[in-house]
Amino acid sequence: MKTITRKDVKQILQSWNQGKVSAEAVQNWACERYATEKYDCADWESEDGVSVTNEVLAHLDMLDMNLLVQDDIPAYLEFLSAPVGDFDSGFATLEKYLASVDLEKRKRQLKEVFPYAPFCK
Repeated sequence: MKTITRKDVKQILQSWNQGKVSAEAVQNWACERYATEKYDCADWESEDGVSVTNEVLAHLDMLDMNLLVQDDIPAYLEFLSAPVGDFDSGFATLEKYLASVDLEKRKRQLKEVFPYAPFCK
């Protein structure tokens, strides 16, 4: 089993942000690593059974459904920088950001953009 770290996830997000990889490539990368026996996250918090890495992988695995775009990358990088043991606070900050996104506007913007189009109806 391979271990995936926050640094690994930050690197793929930074590559996406720099236009080196597409949204589809990020989603495929996450899909290969999320909820699989081939990979485990390095930052599980034993007391709560939560992992920032795992949570971000889950979001990226469904980035098409969640309409996640490059504009969202700074919020995810901030969450990935939360100290181990501070999942709840970091996640609350991420949720606050995501709640501020105008999803109806984003649907209009992405209605003809792959891989988002099927989820913009």
